[in-house]
Amino acid sequence: MLAVPAARAWHYHESSGTTGEPISTWCGLEELREMASYVHRMVPELDEETVLLNRFPLFAPVSFVFEEALREAKACHIAAGNVSWDVPFTRALDFLQKLKVTALASLPLEPVLLLELAREQGIDPRRDLGSLKVIFCGGAVLPPALRRAIESDWGARVVEIYGSNETMLMGVGCTSGRLHLCTDLLELEILDPETWKPIAPGGRGIVTVTSLVHEVMPLVRYVTGDLVRLDADPCPCGRGGPTAEVLGRLEETVEIGDARAMHYDILDAAYEFADRLGTRIFFILIRPRELHLLMEVADPSRPHPEDAERRLRERLGMPITIERLGPNEVLDRSALFRTPTIYKPSVISDWRGSGRKTITIMEALLEWPRFDGKTLFHLARRQVKNAARRRRLTREDARGR
Repeated sequence: MLAVPAARAWHYHESSGTTGEPISTWCGLEELREMASYVHRMVPELDEETVLLNRFPLFAPVSFVFEEALREAKACHIAAGNVSWDVPFTRALDFLQKLKVTALASLPLEPVLLLELAREQGIDPRRDLGSLKVIFCGGAVLPPALRRAIESDWGARVVEIYGSNETMLMGVGCTSGRLHLCTDLLELEILDPETWKPIAPGGRGIVTVTSLVHEVMPLVRYVTGDLVRLDADPCPCGRGGPTAEVLGRLEETVEIGDARAMHYDILDAAYEFADRLGTRIFFILIRPRELHLLMEVADPSRPHPEDAERRLRERLGMPITIERLGPNEVLDRSALFRTPTIYKPSVISDWRGSGRKTITIMEALLEWPRFDGKTLFHLARRQVKNAARRRRLTREDARGR
């Protein structure tokens, strides 16, 4: 799909390949600048005083959209992708605190994980990280309940960024919290997934894209597979053009019995339920005949509010089992501290001082964390319990429970 010689492209990227073969993307500098300008115009917090901590991996095209947006704003970009061993969660939190970061860009789950890490270290985000004004969330669905939770926890405005590896930027959130589709950059058709006819505002449809600014890898009526719900009402922010809710991939539709829901709907209901229980940490298993919600709470023996569970069941309309687990049973917080330290590649180790006495290249490159006996016992115990829970649920599914 490359329309020019490769050397004329500005960047090459691939998707992660988690759901199939990686998707290749070639992009040009001018189209990247067009997208960056769109982000800059839409987000008033991006100004000359901005310091943005970018937790998207550098192999994700959105990283370079942010870099260009910050170049246009004459602001500071900290490229610190979360898959880099150079900048694990602990160091990212340290950056937020020491560098007076005003903007964070990440997957929607990252602010939740950073919050848990901050609490482990006795850091109050609102008190100790008050410089943060805006959090860009992209790369996964952002249900309203999760948006509210992040804004409440961090005291910062959440801006949704919508795009894909091959189309790049497709939507940006406004000051009213609505996602505006980038009709200046793309001809966007929202089509019924069965008839392939345009849907009316208020309906759900598949996003189909035709490029208006892409010259390096232009797309013509490219079916993204993303399901969105078009908003019927004008946006309170005053901007024209369509706004939408991104519900996720069409294949993420969950059908159990006669009930049907998107991951977006399930997550929104679960985050609302979690908020009533005073937690942000849970995990959802989609089983053949039910949803299974593993909910991490401070005291598993304490029953949850009946009205909260009733609303959860009514919203989803699916059989659901709720299993309450204790601290660190769903999110092992110690794992946030266990990333190895990485050094520059070297074939020299100076043993004269009190430093590390390495004798191989890999030993010099990586330093894995060390644990005391108590920590190792807890890690082993957690692994055994998780393995037993996995076997129990698998046996139940096999018996047709």
